[in-house]
Amino acid sequence: MDYFNLTPASIPLPNSSGSSSSNRQGQGHPGQLSTHPGHVVISLEDGQDSNAVPIRPPAAPPVSTAVDGPRKISISTAFHPSLSIDGAIPDVVLVSADGVLFYAHQHRLLAVSTNRMGNLLPPPGAVNTIPPLLTLHAPHSADVVNVILHTMYGLSCAHYLPTLETVEAAVDSLSLLYGVSVAPLAAQGMPLFQLIYSFAPFRPLDAYAVAAHHELHDLAVMISSHLLAYNLLQLSDTAAQKMGPIYLKRLFVLLRSRAAALRSILLKAPETHLPVTGCGQDNQQMLVRAWALAVAQIVWDVLPSVSTSALQALLEPIGATITCPLCVASLQRRVTEVLYQWSAVKRTI
Repeated sequence: MDYFNLTPASIPLPNSSGSSSSNRQGQGHPGQLSTHPGHVVISLEDGQDSNAVPIRPPAAPPVSTAVDGPRKISISTAFHPSLSIDGAIPDVVLVSADGVLFYAHQHRLLAVSTNRMGNLLPPPGAVNTIPPLLTLHAPHSADVVNVILHTMYGLSCAHYLPTLETVEAAVDSLSLLYGVSVAPLAAQGMPLFQLIYSFAPFRPLDAYAVAAHHELHDLAVMISSHLLAYNLLQLSDTAAQKMGPIYLKRLFVLLRSRAAALRSILLKAPETHLPVTGCGQDNQQMLVRAWALAVAQIVWDVLPSVSTSALQALLEPIGATITCPLCVASLQRRVTEVLYQWSAVKRTI
C-alpha cells in the first residue's frame, strides 16, 4: 500500500496530550506532502477537502492524515490504524521519540515480551479507562521503533533500508528493555537474520559483533566467512568488548588455523621422477627450488581469504621454464592436490 488518504474523523488518536504536542511541526502549505523514512506528513487547512489534495506516491510507502488544520500527525506506513492482525484491529499506540505513531496489537507484543514491554503495558485484567486507545511512549526514534515492531511481528523491514546502527539499537532494546528473546526471532530464515546478514559483505566486523554480542551463533557463523581477510591487529577495543571473549577467540582461531593449513598444504613439493634422458636429479631440483620460492612468497603475502583460483594463478607459473614433460605433469598434479585440499579447509568459525 502506497499511502492513505484519511479524514480526521477516521483516525483513532492516542489519548495522551503529550503525543499531540510532540507532533506540532509548524505551519504547512495546503495539501503539501512531506516524506520521511517509513512515514509521511500532510498538512491541510481547516475545512479543506482531503479528497481534493493531489498525492503522488513517494519512493517510500507513505501514510498520511491531518487533524485540526495545520497540525501534523505522522503515522507509520506499516503499523497504521487499519492494520488487522489475527482478525483484530490495533488496540495500542506506540509514540516514538520523534512523534511518529505506530498502531499495534497487545496480544502480538505480549506473545514475545516477557516483561509486558518493559511494564509499559497494563497487567492482566486491567481496563483502559482513557479512550480511545492505550498509548505508550517509546524512548526511541521512529526508525528504531519500526525495526522493533517488525521484528516482534516477524516481518521484514529490509525495504526501509535501516542502518546497522538502527538495527543494533532495536535488537539491544528488545533484549534489554522489552524482555524479548532475540535468538528465536533471529533464527536462520527469519527476517531479522536476513537483515543483519545483509550487512556482512560491506560491514562484516560490525555485523559479526552484533551477532556475537547477542549469541546468535548461526548468524555469526555465516558472517565469519566474510572476515577471512580481516587483520585482527586492527580490531578496536570496543569491537572486541562487544563480541566478547568466546566469539573473539573463535574468530582468532579461524584465521590462524586457515593460515596454518595453507602453510601445511604448500609445504609438500611436487614429486620427482626417475632420471631420464635430459632430466636428471639436478634438473628436477630446479622444480623443487622454484616451488619453494613460490611457496615462501605465497605464505608471506597471501591472506587466509585467498581463493582457489587465485592460488592456482600463483602456482602454475612455476612450470613456465620447465621443459621436462614428466616434471610438468608432476607439477600439475601437485597444484590440483593443493587446490582440492585448500577448498576443504573450514571457512567459518
